[in-house]
Amino acid sequence: MAVFCYRISGVLRAVTPLHIGSGVRTGVIKRCRSYIPGAVLRGAVGTALIKAVCRLDEPLVEHEKCEYFNECVYAQLFGEEFGKSSRVFFRYAYPLHLGCSGVFRPAPRTLFRCSNPQCRKVFDAFVAPDECDVCGWSVKRFYGFRCDGCGVLEREPVSVSRVTLTAVDREKRSAAQVGGVGGEAAGTLHTLEVVERGSRFGFEIVVHGGFGDAAGLLRSVLERALPDEGIGGAKSRGLGKVAVEDVKVEAVDTAVLERRAEEIDTRRFRVRLVSPLILDGKPLDSSSLLEAVRRAYSWAFRVGKPALPEVELKRWAVDGELFSGWSLKAGRRRRIESAVSAGSVFEFECEAESRELALGLAALEYYAVGAYKPHGCGQILVE
Repeated sequence: MAVFCYRISGVLRAVTPLHIGSGVRTGVIKRCRSYIPGAVLRGAVGTALIKAVCRLDEPLVEHEKCEYFNECVYAQLFGEEFGKSSRVFFRYAYPLHLGCSGVFRPAPRTLFRCSNPQCRKVFDAFVAPDECDVCGWSVKRFYGFRCDGCGVLEREPVSVSRVTLTAVDREKRSAAQVGGVGGEAAGTLHTLEVVERGSRFGFEIVVHGGFGDAAGLLRSVLERALPDEGIGGAKSRGLGKVAVEDVKVEAVDTAVLERRAEEIDTRRFRVRLVSPLILDGKPLDSSSLLEAVRRAYSWAFRVGKPALPEVELKRWAVDGELFSGWSLKAGRRRRIESAVSAGSVFEFECEAESRELALGLAALEYYAVGAYKPHGCGQILVE
């Protein structure tokens, strides 16, 4: 069986508190995510990789102008920045459930829970029941995380606290001062939400099958360079230091897809998003799903796009959000995109069983759907 990708997995442990900014503010408080988006991990690993492999004394911002560009491992792997196909996909790193070794992923939008704290019965349905059939209390949609191992639900699976910092006046090289009450000078304070040290996240990186040597290099960068590079904001103030543990590099061949396909019933299946989906501002419909399946099948088996039977979107439960990020190349924030939120669920039906469709769906769990796949967007699970 041919190897179509390499899967690098492991654990990120917060040595110091982490500020993974969400872009949301409440007054002077900057909010923090309870997980690590793929784009954040991609930026940190990419920066560490450049420092490790660049032949120049000072890396260029415009990499295409470098005389070693065609030989550069960074340019080959992170090709999306240079108008080429990216060879490495960084998935979202979600908190680990230390009790069962599962992973806390965004709860499906079909998940509802009884509001009675003495009951808390959970319902999985596209339409919420009028009331709980056990205690008669109201039933509300659950927003949070569910462990994919034992099924336990948590609003926040990691502990989040706050630290207060003082802004710096770069010209005077001192704490910034503003006019206080009665003209008295006062320091400028702001507060960051942070994930507590000791928190653990499971990460995955998918590398194209033709870059086995690069997968080994990425492992070295993760283990040796990423702890010094750090993750998230306020790294110069002591935040963001991580330890990388239990790193594994696995060659994934098509036999894995064969076995996974046997578990998928193509006559009726659900596609659940585990990261935001960016698809031209649209949700996932039948035509966009089939096109994504064809691309994933071709990518994994290295053949032309297969002929697939028609599928019909029957039901869905979705939420929306805005997606953006930071461009290392441009040195500025990317444009804001409309996205379908993680946890959204789409149910499809097909009139007949199809082996090619099942194989394509299995491959799609590695390949993802829509734009910004190298940044972790469009990651799915087929249920």
